[in-house]
Amino acid sequence: MIEIICNGEDDSNKGNMRGNADIRRPKNIKQIGDVSSNRKIYIEDYAFTYINSVAYQTPEDEQAGVLLGEVQKSDEEKCLFIKGVIRAKTPENETKQGIVFNEKIWEKIYAEIEKFFPDLEVVGWFAAMPGITQERFLYLKKLHMDNFSGGMKTMYLVNTCDKEENFYLYENGELKKQKGYVCFYERNYEMQEYMLERRERKPIESPEKDKVMKSIRSIIQEKEEMRQRRKNSVFLYGISSFMAVVVLVIGINLLNSYEKMKKFDTSLSNIALEISNISEKEKSIQTSDNSVSVNKISGDVYPTEAETESTESRTTRSQTEQSQTEKQAESAEMVKEADAAQTTYIVKKGDTIMSICKKYYGNTEKLNEIIAVNNIEDADKLYIGQEIKLP
Repeated sequence: MIEIICNGEDDSNKGNMRGNADIRRPKNIKQIGDVSSNRKIYIEDYAFTYINSVAYQTPEDEQAGVLLGEVQKSDEEKCLFIKGVIRAKTPENETKQGIVFNEKIWEKIYAEIEKFFPDLEVVGWFAAMPGITQERFLYLKKLHMDNFSGGMKTMYLVNTCDKEENFYLYENGELKKQKGYVCFYERNYEMQEYMLERRERKPIESPEKDKVMKSIRSIIQEKEEMRQRRKNSVFLYGISSFMAVVVLVIGINLLNSYEKMKKFDTSLSNIALEISNISEKEKSIQTSDNSVSVNKISGDVYPTEAETESTESRTTRSQTEQSQTEKQAESAEMVKEADAAQTTYIVKKGDTIMSICKKYYGNTEKLNEIIAVNNIEDADKLYIGQEIKLP
């Protein structure tokens, strides 16, 4: 039985799925089988898909790895959340002996946990093999008891021959197969980064699961796109408001300058007209007296007031132009400083948004800000040579 619950909980299943408020449950989930037990197993989609990709990539080989996550408890139930997977590989200088967990393998596992999943703990393991006999299952039980003892430590067993996949929990001295589990979906950057480092891709899902998975992922993608569009609209609104204020200020300054230049042109025209009148009067006097008048100008042609107004206009215009020049220089300097403060990064092979953020800031606090500044629609897709702006 498969029950799908997206972006919330089913009211008819509140008693089984919601539980105590102390347990933080994911919203986007897919329930597989019966999970009415008071001990529940949740596994994140990237971790689940990675396990199956390892198991079915070479189905004739035996594979194993460690499951990472956390255990949350309430008065009524216990929930195990699996969020990461580390594949256990036999060192190259040793002969492959099937599934083993020796000291060298554990050293390598703990090193990769520290590198990729420092906030998670070991909550179980997985094993994949072609066919499982009773003798082989007893060996797996011994491995579980020796390396993963504890009531909420799980074993995920994949039979690559019969294509059977089941979770087991240790109860009353036996590994008991669980009736169901819950697959949940979230932005698991740590698991994505580990998969990129391993260069191992997700397999093609079976036709039965593909339709369900696509439906759930499309809902999640639509929500992400809506959230991103809201962020972009707020950002564009802020930019538009700022540009409107800048244009308004520039327009006011240009209008003031135009009025002052108009007054200045009027003053120059008046002066030119007065000079023209003076010349005409001089010619008239020179003709009537039949002589050349030297420095003889009628008393009514000295444009004292006009010249004074012209001088004041020129002074005012000079001050205005100087102020405008200073403002433009200040604006240019601010733009240069803003450009200088903006750091860019060229994407290289193997880079992710999270790895770039960790590299430059030491943490992932500015992850969403980097996505918003660069208008990145899908944070999982970067291209080699792409320029990333770092605020």
